[in-house]
Amino acid sequence: MAEPDIRDSFIYNGQTVNVEWFDVDSVDKLPDVKWQQAYVIAKLDGLTPLVIDKNSKVNLPGGHVDPGETVEQTMRREVEEEMNCRVVDWRLLGYQKLTSERREPVYQARVFAKLERISKFIEDPGGSVVDYKLIPFDQLNREIRYGKVGEHLVELVASVVGD
Repeated sequence: MAEPDIRDSFIYNGQTVNVEWFDVDSVDKLPDVKWQQAYVIAKLDGLTPLVIDKNSKVNLPGGHVDPGETVEQTMRREVEEEMNCRVVDWRLLGYQKLTSERREPVYQARVFAKLERISKFIEDPGGSVVDYKLIPFDQLNREIRYGKVGEHLVELVASVVGD
């Protein structure tokens, strides 16, 4: 595996989680690993959607990769389930590898996507997302607080999609 573009860490449930971020612009360049999650930085009506969970926490739309799914299939399914939207165009931004003392590495992909509404959001079949909100793109990292990786993602999206 290549050297990470960014290294960072955060505390989760009292445990230090180390983050290694890798810029990758093609699914062909993704490592052959077990992908646990895929998250989407998106544009809908010129704004950036964030999903709201039942505890009022906000995050990027996305979630767990089901067995046999690709990152693209997961991203498309999660956007439809959590927002009732369709992906009309997308590109891979990269991935992060999360490590800690108590668990195996976790691999999460991040993509940028342009979305369109299918119809009004009613409910997430998984039950965790209760709504979504739209924010100006420049407020993204203040909302989700992804640290150095979040700052980099904002810069990366701005450079590749001209925002």
